[in-house]
Amino acid sequence: MASRIPRLLPRSPISETQLNFAGTLGFACTIPGTYRVSFRLLVYTLIFNVLYGIAFSVTAAQTGPGALCNFGAFAVNFTLFLATFFTTCIALNLQLVLVHRVNGKKMEKYYVAGTILLTLALTVPTYALDQFGFDQDSDTCWFKNPDDHVRLQWLIGTQSFWVALAATIETTCSCVVLYWMFRFQKITRYLQRTSQVSHNISTGGATTRNTHRTWDTSSSSTKVIGQAYKYRSVILRIALYPIISLMVNFSTVALDLNSTIVGTTDEFQYRLLVLDLILYGFRTAVYAVLAAYDPGFIKAVREIRAPKGWSTGNTGRTVSHPRFASGSQNARGTDSTSPENLTVNIEFEMATHSDAMDSKFSKDDSNFNSSRGTLKDPDIPRSGRLQARMDEANIRFTQSEVELEDDRKFGQQL
Repeated sequence: MASRIPRLLPRSPISETQLNFAGTLGFACTIPGTYRVSFRLLVYTLIFNVLYGIAFSVTAAQTGPGALCNFGAFAVNFTLFLATFFTTCIALNLQLVLVHRVNGKKMEKYYVAGTILLTLALTVPTYALDQFGFDQDSDTCWFKNPDDHVRLQWLIGTQSFWVALAATIETTCSCVVLYWMFRFQKITRYLQRTSQVSHNISTGGATTRNTHRTWDTSSSSTKVIGQAYKYRSVILRIALYPIISLMVNFSTVALDLNSTIVGTTDEFQYRLLVLDLILYGFRTAVYAVLAAYDPGFIKAVREIRAPKGWSTGNTGRTVSHPRFASGSQNARGTDSTSPENLTVNIEFEMATHSDAMDSKFSKDDSNFNSSRGTLKDPDIPRSGRLQARMDEANIRFTQSEVELEDDRKFGQQL
């Protein structure tokens, strides 16, 4: 047995191209913009929409019954269900995370498993029972049962009802999220007015600091609202998916039922059938255009195409090629790295940071002299002033790190 093991191993070494490709895939998996639940669900939706477009094009080219026509009808329904249900999961996840405060990352596996299992349950038995094939009435590869009543039952039970249900869930979740955003706007204005009144009434610096501390450490609802404000463009853009789904899915369901019940008896019914096929055909293009304007998708693509840099952690900041100045002896022979004469120069060729950092570090600090970088109190020793300044900077940096970490976790759940 041991002598056979080397035969199973590849003898040719891994090429440099393969290593670079693996490294690129590994780098793409660590990009912050791609580590969101809604982004992955959107990618799944786009993939199956493309596969649906391919299956629909091949199936539409069939002019008669056959094995390819039967399998094509199955493939069209299979990819259609996957694309539709993953789009529903995007809207459902948005409501669960924002309104009900459910962890979206923990729910992701249920989204994927539920979508796959439901799709298999709806399409595999139908294909196994030979219900897919060439429909003589519409001359298309669809449900082929010769009995109109039985064909209508199969159409409603395994296709139309579930597509309409998915579109209804998307629309409901979208309305709930939009109503939640409307309430958020009202609460934000109220909190801003309350904070402004408290700021005007307070006469001392301590009262003002306590007011801002109360704002920062309010209830968890206010914290979620503040985080949602940063992702408002993503939220509102994701809410547009159900609008497209409502127009496309309900239209195709209604036209499918009409063609099955009434049939193509006259020219008007034939035009409705052509319209039904056009809506099915343009489905892939419509969702592709909608995804192209999704800010989360655009951000992820930009992150992938951006130059690689050194990450400073989970703070959303990326730094490339930092250079630190080393300690040196000055003209008097003293060490410049001592606490009395500490000088640190840091140069960054490229740096991107989160907007939350801008609000944490003020350019004008009343406790510091901006021209010399020293405290105004002359009684404190210089080393003590330096240590106090470093401690205050560390506290501010730690607070910003915690808030950015919370924002990062919240963004990953959307």
